[in-house]
Amino acid sequence: MTPHPPTRRALRALAALLTGALVVLPLTGGRAAPAPSAGVSTSPLPSAAAVGTAAAVPAACASDGDYVWTHLHACGWPGLRSTGPKASKCPDGIRDRGTRARSVIRIGRAGAVVSCQRILGCLSIEARNVTIRDVKVTCHSGRTGEAANGTGVIKVQNGASATIRRVLTDGRRGVHACVWHQGTSLVVGRLDCRRVNDGIFGWADTGYSQTTGDNFRIKNSYFHNFTTRTANGHVDGYQTVGSAHGVIRHNTYKMTSDDNNSATSAVAIWNGRRTSRDIVVRDNLIAGGGFSIYAHDYHPSEASPEGGHKVLNTRFIDNVFSQRLFGCVGYYGVWFPRGSPTDGWNRSGNRVLETGQRIDGRNPTYGGRTCT
Repeated sequence: MTPHPPTRRALRALAALLTGALVVLPLTGGRAAPAPSAGVSTSPLPSAAAVGTAAAVPAACASDGDYVWTHLHACGWPGLRSTGPKASKCPDGIRDRGTRARSVIRIGRAGAVVSCQRILGCLSIEARNVTIRDVKVTCHSGRTGEAANGTGVIKVQNGASATIRRVLTDGRRGVHACVWHQGTSLVVGRLDCRRVNDGIFGWADTGYSQTTGDNFRIKNSYFHNFTTRTANGHVDGYQTVGSAHGVIRHNTYKMTSDDNNSATSAVAIWNGRRTSRDIVVRDNLIAGGGFSIYAHDYHPSEASPEGGHKVLNTRFIDNVFSQRLFGCVGYYGVWFPRGSPTDGWNRSGNRVLETGQRIDGRNPTYGGRTCT
């Protein structure tokens, strides 16, 4: 377990490794899509039943953890049945594209749509308003350990924006993130993310602008089966070291990994490169991590964070935490207790699935003790 944020040295190393030579293939055959509206919508999402089933939710979904995790769809949570490509949306079938997992397919035309494909290779989004939908992408960076830092199965580059819907991303234990976001905006829905070090990483490329990795919306997606074998082994479902204006809503974070389920967090909001602000984490199902949640001002240092970048207006609302992997939810607990947002915690309606414990002001108890 890694109960601490990345060090300055680690962040510098990550920044230094963000570029590298890979085989690059141009993308052809994409078609234009209507441009989405600017920014990230905060309108209400469909109910849990809309993701699972229109029928009444079984009573066991309220508190029976074993039932919930074996019936995610019936309980209204994102899982294998409700994420990834949907064959019915591809009446002409799903066609194969690419021959090497280590190649990079560049998407450089604004408004391009990539759909109904089974892609072997990594996608580099280099234009605005690109849509990826009903696609499976299998990618390997060709690198190991920290040499893989900054790689993504889908990478949204500086100045680009993307909508990713009904996509399965498989990093084959050789890619940093399912989606690496350093663009202007990102919308993700019904993503199946697996075999990477981080689920979605919001990267603050401050050398390019002060808004990279901002304006993101992640919803109705399933994050699971992570790896510690690539990048820095610091496993998170969502991680940023400086992003703003985001919504993380109604996702399933099952923080399993190939190292005895070792992981750092489901959601980690840090400020090592820039102020993180205005992020809502709401109505997610979460199990695992060292601590499941970090919202931690540690700049310029953990010992003396005053005066540097900040973590502001981060809200955690109506999340359901599960003991599926550990009695304390995360190996140590839910909330990292030795750091906090600059303006304090903002938590309401958060509970433990199996016990019903309300945990807005504290970590849960397990085995007669407070988790810490």
